[in-house]
Amino acid sequence: MAERIRVAVVGGGAAGMSAASRVKRLLGDRAEVVVFEKGGWVSFALCGTPYYIGCEVKTLDDLVHYPLSEFVEKRGIDVRLFTEVVDVEADVRRLRWRRRGGEEGVYEYDYLVLATGAVPKVPGPWRELLGYENFFVLRSLDDADRIRGYLVRDSVRTVAIIGAGYIGYEVGEAVRRLGRRAVIVEMMPSVLPAVLDPDMAEEAAKPLLENGVELKLGTAVKEFEAEGGKVRRAVLSNGESVEADAFIVAIGVAPNRFLAEKAGLKIGSTGAVWTDERMRTSRPEIYAVGDVAETRDLVTGKPVWVPLAPAANKMGFVAGTNIAGGEAFFPGVVRTSVTGAFGTVVAATGLSMAQAEREGFRPVAAKLTARTRAAYVPDSGWVTLKVVADEETGRLLGAQAVGDETAFWRINVVAALLMKQGTVWDLFSVDLGYMPKVAPVWDPLVIAARLLMRRLGTRPKK
Repeated sequence: MAERIRVAVVGGGAAGMSAASRVKRLLGDRAEVVVFEKGGWVSFALCGTPYYIGCEVKTLDDLVHYPLSEFVEKRGIDVRLFTEVVDVEADVRRLRWRRRGGEEGVYEYDYLVLATGAVPKVPGPWRELLGYENFFVLRSLDDADRIRGYLVRDSVRTVAIIGAGYIGYEVGEAVRRLGRRAVIVEMMPSVLPAVLDPDMAEEAAKPLLENGVELKLGTAVKEFEAEGGKVRRAVLSNGESVEADAFIVAIGVAPNRFLAEKAGLKIGSTGAVWTDERMRTSRPEIYAVGDVAETRDLVTGKPVWVPLAPAANKMGFVAGTNIAGGEAFFPGVVRTSVTGAFGTVVAATGLSMAQAEREGFRPVAAKLTARTRAAYVPDSGWVTLKVVADEETGRLLGAQAVGDETAFWRINVVAALLMKQGTVWDLFSVDLGYMPKVAPVWDPLVIAARLLMRRLGTRPKK
């Protein structure tokens, strides 16, 4: 019988538990798999925390995909909660851990999976404010619990949210659902600036504004002022100030590469840990997965860092398969993302016009607002769709959609074509299903392709 291998996984989120589960599924008792998680949950849905804050999700347990018993009793994984890995001695394949309460120890591994995720960006002068009871970041279930526990207090009337990315956008809705005044401050001139062109961002801002969320765009926070043990106001670069009872900083995240640097791993050009298609790092016995790992943009061919759950799960699956002796590859991503508020879905994939220009393409775009079902169907929804392509080749570069729930699947269609370097003519020809109550016979995607074909021609370019 082959010698039992020892696999250490640092981080019990989506990527880490996916890797751990895959190793055990393929090797069973031939592998000892230990997961070190510094928090109190594994397999948790961090993306669901805004819904918990807004009380749409009732308990934190509802955000856990599988109970701990699923991993420990059924899958045979040794899960160590409240246990932080504080050092990696890569040359001798050993890590050092510290449990809440002070107990310390070492673990010697054959393979190590770093699934340490990302950490919130908090400018230096703001970090000391995290000790105040009304100043928050959102990057864990514990964070979400603290935020909700504070916001439901009767004394809280106004909540300031710094940043209009995914978290800020969704938390704005959550705050309004609690009946509080919500003010979002964003230094860029539009919401969701990392994924949407300004014209589409205007569409995405509408549901926020229509539901009472106040937007202060194109202005940054210069400083916060505190009095009486609480943060009281944010002073903005435009001379205004925002007084609030609670402040939530959501200006982005960065890869948590502390242990990767301890292990001497190569850091990629994006600032995340470099990996190959097998999710191996610069040390072949160490893998990096999820929000800590760099991957490849399949549109540009360049390294990219996209900290989103679908990619994280797949990265973990690939790493676990390879550790167990299989052969799996993670080719990369096309940056597909989805968010929403107040019943409006905002989805994007690939490059925006601005991003395509920066990457050296000659982008053209088709934009339209259309029904998402046949016109004679009662309560037919609407979607505003923008499709971006390269003028020289007709290759699809990206798409953005704002509208009803069908915005989600329409963007997924484009994402699938991007994975295979599809063209405008492929988008026109794709065999989409039709049913009056589900989609119109001339789908908005096909109409967008036709609009682009007017400029590019009806025959594919050689």
